[in-house]
Amino acid sequence: MRTKKEKMTSKEPEHETDYCTIWKRASVKIEEDRFAAIELITVKELNREEIRFAYYKLDKNGNLRLIPRPLDVTYSEFNKLIKEAKEKKIID
Repeated sequence: MRTKKEKMTSKEPEHETDYCTIWKRASVKIEEDRFAAIELITVKELNREEIRFAYYKLDKNGNLRLIPRPLDVTYSEFNKLIKEAKEKKIID
C-alpha cells in the first residue's frame, strides 16, 4: 500500500469526471483509434485511490472516450502497458 506521501504525486489531474479524478495515465495504442490504459484515480464517492484498467476510443473530435467494456489486449500490448505504468509510477 502506498503511503500518503506517495499518493497522487501529480499536482494537477489529467482529467476530471463526475465519478473520479484521473491523476496519471499510461496508455498504449492498440488500434488506429483505440487505446488501452492503466490509470491512477481517486473515486470521488469513496475518497479512495484506485488503479483502473481502461479501454478508450477517439471520438470524431479527437478526444478520448471511455468504453465501458473489458480490456482485451495482446501479450505484447499488456507488457508495454505495464512498463509504461511502472515508468509513470502508477504501479510498482
